[in-house]
Amino acid sequence: MNRCMLKVLIVLLAISAVSCTTFQFSGAQVTKTIPSYTSVGTFDVTVKVHEFLGFSGGANLLNITADAMDTKIYDTIQREIQKYTGDAAVNITIEYEASFIDLLLNGITFGIYAPATARIKGTIVKYSK
Repeated sequence: MNRCMLKVLIVLLAISAVSCTTFQFSGAQVTKTIPSYTSVGTFDVTVKVHEFLGFSGGANLLNITADAMDTKIYDTIQREIQKYTGDAAVNITIEYEASFIDLLLNGITFGIYAPATARIKGTIVKYSK
């Protein structure tokens, strides 16, 4: 009976260890009054994400690299705004996913290397003056 309880305790500890934040994006802005604007284009870009100590497309133990995506995602959106000579990006969607290869690499390294992909979609706008 003690051995069974030990297994249950280990499983519960493992579940709580991997239930940390998987994805973090900071710098988002929310405002009530948005100037009138015209849509000048849309974008759909994927960015490769290299994380460590966790699961591809899932939880990162200790969250050592969970915020490493901030700069990549922010820079990608800024490049798209500049490409369309826009003023801002609206209706942004960020999806975080892992391919079969990402999961395979994660398994081979026993969770040390956790590659994934962030897909960023949105609309570029130019403010009306």
